[in-house]
Amino acid sequence: MAIREYQNENGETRCRVTVTIRSKENRAIRVQRSKFNCMSEKKAQRKEVKLTRECQAKVSKEELKSSSWRVVVNEWEKYLKRECFSRLIETTRLDYVSAVRNYTEAWMDRPAASITRLQVKEALTQLRVRGGSKGFQKRMKGLMNQVFVFGIESSLIKRLDRSPTIGVQLDRPEEKRPDILTTGEIRRLLSDAKRLKHPCYPVWAMALLTGMRSGELYALLWSDISWENRAISVNKSYNGRLGCIKSTKSGYWRAIPISNELMALLRELQAEAGNHPSVLHHNHLWTRGYQADELRKLCIGIGVPSIRFHALRACFATQLI
Repeated sequence: MAIREYQNENGETRCRVTVTIRSKENRAIRVQRSKFNCMSEKKAQRKEVKLTRECQAKVSKEELKSSSWRVVVNEWEKYLKRECFSRLIETTRLDYVSAVRNYTEAWMDRPAASITRLQVKEALTQLRVRGGSKGFQKRMKGLMNQVFVFGIESSLIKRLDRSPTIGVQLDRPEEKRPDILTTGEIRRLLSDAKRLKHPCYPVWAMALLTGMRSGELYALLWSDISWENRAISVNKSYNGRLGCIKSTKSGYWRAIPISNELMALLRELQAEAGNHPSVLHHNHLWTRGYQADELRKLCIGIGVPSIRFHALRACFATQLI
């Protein structure tokens, strides 16, 4: 707020009043009013009081319209960082927030309360047009719902008592053939990888014989193996994006029995490891995240169905059953 003197075009001294009020709840809400040609400072002061009331009323009115979607998403991100969400790993949180910002970019400057069910459906349709699978559409709908529920419960979104994602129907995902190899295909994959001396052979063999995830195998140490009990303790995982050891994806440890085939592989690896603490050699293909591509190339080359690395877990489960 300010009162300043100036000279008008006739050379007479006049006062100008400027009042600016910004919302304490939402810093994006800002109202400014000005009045020129006040005859005296006293009159300017009276005008200042009047303009202040007008600005405050306008700010209050804008606050009732609720925060913008951008503000709600930013506050949701802060909420996810809090201690109560300590089990949500950083990369997952970053992926969640990034996906919401990316696929709801058109909403950012809109009042969150004005977003309708139709607009939610349009956003999910655009996601499908951009190549998003039906499963990803479902996950995005869930994330949108999380943001709306957070905004409503934290009073950032006013005049809404339920999320507009409720009632939006998505088509059921199409049934896909599971990426599972037969026993014969598994044996062929392992025998050919070993014959070719592929550097990722031990990783694939361990995945097929234990059902462990790539990060869990990367973090596996000889101290995690109980030879007496013939069991592997899976209690940690490696996060390639953060470059650190963390808890397993589920957050708890599990024990995997060592079969005769797995025992033979472990003895072979132990003989090659020497004094190195890691069970598996961290070759450059694995460390740089290329082993999944190498697996697909090998599958195509030997004439078995091309599978993702994660499908090796499914193969293990199927063979276990």
